[in-house]
Amino acid sequence: MAKFSIKDLILFIAILFGIGIYIDLRKSGILLGSDTIISRDTIIVNLPPQTINLPPGQPIHIINNPIPSNVDTGAILKAFFSQVTYLDSVDNDTLKIVLKEIISQNKIVSRELTHRLKIPITTIIETKNEIKPLIYYGAFATYGQTLGLSPMVGYRNKREQLFFGAYDPIGKGISVGAMLPLKR
Repeated sequence: MAKFSIKDLILFIAILFGIGIYIDLRKSGILLGSDTIISRDTIIVNLPPQTINLPPGQPIHIINNPIPSNVDTGAILKAFFSQVTYLDSVDNDTLKIVLKEIISQNKIVSRELTHRLKIPITTIIETKNEIKPLIYYGAFATYGQTLGLSPMVGYRNKREQLFFGAYDPIGKGISVGAMLPLKR
């Protein structure tokens, strides 16, 4: 049976740690350079069912009044040939209808019906920024009985967990560690 030293065990753990980081980077797509920001625009149109009841037309009543003795024929002809504009509208919270009629010589010259929909529009903008995995690099310095300067590499995953490793070439030591967020 072969004996394993502590250094061999730490090296084996560091290799497994590196493989785990590589697999996580492949799954998250950071090695492929994908963008992980998701943004959506949603428009919701709320149209309640509406019934518009226009008032019924009035029946025609013919009234025969006696002709007055002093009749201004010019005023009657002026009123007969003039154009009179009538406006009527129906308005609620969803729709507005306007009826415009022009009457001249006891007949309808033009009729115009316009409408305007008043649709309530709600815009919901959802922006989600996903945390991208990051790789850090730097140095680790120690001062005590000996002086040490170690290059180190760190990796932060999507759950904001930081894993790092360092190698001290002077003391021939390997250091590994992990940091977890205190608050999310």
